[in-house]
Amino acid sequence: MKLSKKSALFTTLLATAVLAGCQSQSNTLTFTTPAPTSSFNTQNQTAMVNVTTQDQRPSAEVARYTTAGNVTSLTAVPDVRVLFQQAMQQNLNSKGFTVVEGAANANVLVNVKKFFADVEQGNLRYKVNANVSIEVVVQGARGNFSKNFNTARGYEGAFNADNNEIQKVLGSAYSDTIQAIYNDNEISQAIHQFK
Repeated sequence: MKLSKKSALFTTLLATAVLAGCQSQSNTLTFTTPAPTSSFNTQNQTAMVNVTTQDQRPSAEVARYTTAGNVTSLTAVPDVRVLFQQAMQQNLNSKGFTVVEGAANANVLVNVKKFFADVEQGNLRYKVNANVSIEVVVQGARGNFSKNFNTARGYEGAFNADNNEIQKVLGSAYSDTIQAIYNDNEISQAIHQFK
């Protein structure tokens, strides 16, 4: 009786280990938007701003790689459009602008052009090159303004890239882009100039 209990326990543990080894990584990468660092400007409260974000990328993928002949496609959580919408709204709120939906003094349009990590897998090394590119357009009754924000980040490591490494590189590129937006004054000036 004791032998069969040990055998059953061993079989259960072996099956659990085999199943755990077969589990694949998730096909989603999770990103968080950095908190704004801007100082609140009460003069900006006179402007009511509507923010709209469009994902203009050809695909929802944020990375794709091949391991042992298997192609893995990764997507972002939250969705890339939502990430940039949230970031721009946080940016404008932190600077004192009143963010509204619908009728506003000015519209801020965020066009996501690129949010992707190219992954090259070799026999002993891998490379991850991430690119984030967005266009911010300010539209008001008195004119328009546009500005591009582009960030590239790269990393090389041993053996094969995993989702964590890809997320770190692409996440760094995203954070750098958002910090550049947070530190930018031209968008704020354009809102006042063209509202």
